[in-house]
Amino acid sequence: MNTVRRIPIDVPSDPHGAATALHVERGAMVRLEEVLAESGVVVADRRVLLVVDRNVGSLAARAAARLAAAGAEVSAVHLEASEVNKSLASVESIWQAGLAHRLGRGGLIVAVGGGIIGDVAGFAAATFLRGVELVQVPTTLLAMVDAAIGGKTGVNLDLPGGGLGKNLAGAFWQPRLTVADPDALDTLPRRELRAGLAECIKHAVIAGEPLFGELESIIEQAAAGDARTLDRIVPAAAAVKAGIVSRDPHEQGDRALLNLGHTFGHAMETLPGVGLLHGEAVAIGMVAACRCAVARGVLGASDADRVERLIARAGLPVCLPTDAGSTDAGAEILRRMGFDKKVDRHALRLILPHGVGDVRVVPVALAAGSAGAFGEDGVQAGIAAITAAR
Repeated sequence: MNTVRRIPIDVPSDPHGAATALHVERGAMVRLEEVLAESGVVVADRRVLLVVDRNVGSLAARAAARLAAAGAEVSAVHLEASEVNKSLASVESIWQAGLAHRLGRGGLIVAVGGGIIGDVAGFAAATFLRGVELVQVPTTLLAMVDAAIGGKTGVNLDLPGGGLGKNLAGAFWQPRLTVADPDALDTLPRRELRAGLAECIKHAVIAGEPLFGELESIIEQAAAGDARTLDRIVPAAAAVKAGIVSRDPHEQGDRALLNLGHTFGHAMETLPGVGLLHGEAVAIGMVAACRCAVARGVLGASDADRVERLIARAGLPVCLPTDAGSTDAGAEILRRMGFDKKVDRHALRLILPHGVGDVRVVPVALAAGSAGAFGEDGVQAGIAAITAAR
């Protein structure tokens, strides 16, 4: 018997104020119109614009057919999911598709794809006609447990001096519903699947036991794509983020903890020639955060080793590739960290573990007027740990 998990998120969705939630069900994609109707999202006699990752066109076509059969007038725009295309130009292409489809304020945008597609489509939904309803249909593990939950949307911007700044323009825009169908993971490349496990591990470091211990017992099966294991992991990991978002929808407090590994990770993710997936960069970033915390004396080396072992057992990298592990790479990571969106008044709000289940926000001073200039605060130790040859 198929198990349906509905995880409430105690935050009103935009623009109509109805409660949002995460619906986890194998086969949900082939009855998408029914799943939406069960949550009060009517598609009959409604214009719907699908924003689709080109790599999942067949899944999106199935969803489109179901919505059309339910009476929706459906159109679609297909995008190449890459960090370079996570841009205002892609958002504008969605706006233009919305205009061509005569999508009014009563219309609906449905994002079908991974985190990049969800972020871009979400930002377009937040800004088109000053806001239209959004449904997220994540097709990657990373998006199911993290990116499609919580209403963060955004695009990258070019940084002064070169490089991409991650998610520097965006908006909070809660989806009306997020529909996670683990069947979509069956055709996901193993590397993409493992990248999603990085966010599961991050959630487990934040939540602590028993989730962290459970991941330790099943991580190899998850990395191999075992369906029963993924059916356990998706709702368990997603529930951690849903709970935090319910308490802090606009990142005024606890939600910042979800950035564990991301400050280091975002700074290295788009380094030239490195070719990291987002989850891979987060995995390396968590190692850097742990080693930074050890250097500051707030985390025991045994706990840092425990986190690093779990990351490695998931088939994820724990340091930069050898050809990127240079002094110049370390300096560039530090420079980019100085542009992080959590920098305010010459201080970076860094997320550091103090133990498994004890993650905190730590302000780290930047030299006035100098992006990437840190004192003896453990940041260099974190960078050294991930850039040193192993």
